[in-house]
Amino acid sequence: MILSLLLGIILGVFLHKYRNIFKATNNLATPQILEIDIPLAFQGKLQLFILAGQSNMSGRAELPANQPINPRIFTFGNDYHWKIAVEPVDDSTGQVDAVSAEPDPGFGPSVVFATTVLEKKPDMVIGLIPCAIGGSTIQEWQRNLSDRTLYGSCLKRIRAASVMGQVAGVLFFQGETDADDPALYPETVFSPNEWSIKFLKFINDLRNDLNIYDLPIVFAEIGTNTDPKRSINWQIVQQQQQMTTAHCLAMITTRDLSLQDFVHFNTESQRIIGQRFAKAFLDLSFCNQK
Repeated sequence: MILSLLLGIILGVFLHKYRNIFKATNNLATPQILEIDIPLAFQGKLQLFILAGQSNMSGRAELPANQPINPRIFTFGNDYHWKIAVEPVDDSTGQVDAVSAEPDPGFGPSVVFATTVLEKKPDMVIGLIPCAIGGSTIQEWQRNLSDRTLYGSCLKRIRAASVMGQVAGVLFFQGETDADDPALYPETVFSPNEWSIKFLKFINDLRNDLNIYDLPIVFAEIGTNTDPKRSINWQIVQQQQQMTTAHCLAMITTRDLSLQDFVHFNTESQRIIGQRFAKAFLDLSFCNQK
């Protein structure tokens, strides 16, 4: 009781200190970056979520005019500084790892995911770690410890962010590029028929490198597209994803949701994806309970 009261007082002071910034941000379609120090009461206690994959994970949807601010959700920015989480979470301002720099990120599923999780677990404090990059293939997520690779730079970020807490889960949304016609990009390694094998290898390698063998991982099945001549292996990738099973792994579906272009989801669809990620994670949350 006393601990809860003290935490409430600290949180109240924190909100009072940043109330004007929050108010201003709520009225911006493109919010300013709210770079802060993590409050002492939260330091070391964040539950960290890795955001990996390609553009639908980073977000390409239109930013809403108003974004609610939750002082229990933070982003480990691409500049390696903590911020209050607002979209675009994958903002490239001050980017450290050029390999994952997004030129035009938009609204994605991660803040909605975190908000939905907090509705069920209000005492949790969440840290989001963006690692995704548009156009990446599953081959590019294979283990390579160089920070010039997607895997290596993501692992580097995770370890830097882990000062403030512990890794609680991974959200992964990728596969659209592997469905493309290889003739369009002859120098790219596409893996539509090996997607499942390579994704499971990514999972196993990441769990081993983090020494978290029960790490909950939720991935999204690719949805629909309106350019079948380009995405000739779309159904193959979907079939590969549907057959992928592993310990503490869940898949969400997205094929019933609306697009804003040939492959990217609109804002409302991204909200639903975030909610589905949250439900699937909560169903898996027993995995990392000791």
